[in-house]
Amino acid sequence: MALVSLWHSFLAASSMFTCLPAWRLANLTKEDYEHTIDWWPVIGLITGGVMAGVFLASSYIYSSLIALLLAIVARLLLTGAFHEDGLGDFFDGFGGGQSREQVLSIMKDSHVGSYAVIGYVLYYLLFVSVCLSLPVHIIPVVLLSSDVFAKFVSSLQVQFLPYARTSETSKTGVVYKPSRLIPLVLSVVLAIGLPALLLSPYMLTAFILPLLVGVALMGYIRRRIGGYTGDCCGAIFLLTELTCLLSIVSVIRIYG
Repeated sequence: MALVSLWHSFLAASSMFTCLPAWRLANLTKEDYEHTIDWWPVIGLITGGVMAGVFLASSYIYSSLIALLLAIVARLLLTGAFHEDGLGDFFDGFGGGQSREQVLSIMKDSHVGSYAVIGYVLYYLLFVSVCLSLPVHIIPVVLLSSDVFAKFVSSLQVQFLPYARTSETSKTGVVYKPSRLIPLVLSVVLAIGLPALLLSPYMLTAFILPLLVGVALMGYIRRRIGGYTGDCCGAIFLLTELTCLLSIVSVIRIYG
């Protein structure tokens, strides 16, 4: 029964965090969706793997810039811009809201505000610029490792912070539950082992800063709204991922 529950929650995670119709493979319940955070870093293998694969394949035909843009588009199509929607709401909410109630209200508004637009432009300018400053041959590996690691860091919100809304006011109607032991151990192994294996052990130092940035952002949202929301999960994932890229470039430049 436990294995069936884990399998169903994995299918639910695949359905929630990507556009893959994994829900067709089983009769999924609300409880399965509540445990989707169990598998978020594992889903990073899919989303990051698609980015890496598209970049690698496209780079044989196109320039690195075009290959990278195609990789970004591929992940956006795969996820339905699920996390990017959260990032925009995060910028609008925390940028425009003063009180806790204002922040939560703005984040739930479907309209895109000026903070979101400016944030998107700056985010992708940085993302593309930083990626293109990496040696081309390691870009696919960095895209994959950063995706998995950043999803792991962002998933820690569910482990350590309360939910800022109620299930009734949640956008999806689902409140995530903390990760269970087996998926949590697997997530830790992937988050640490993947960059150590695909890059090099010394490159693990590049992942310290993203972890600290993720924790700092969690402290910030705890202070502002008393906990996390789904939008915060998406935003901290993308901001941590960007910090991974910046940190990896810094380590390469410093240590050669």
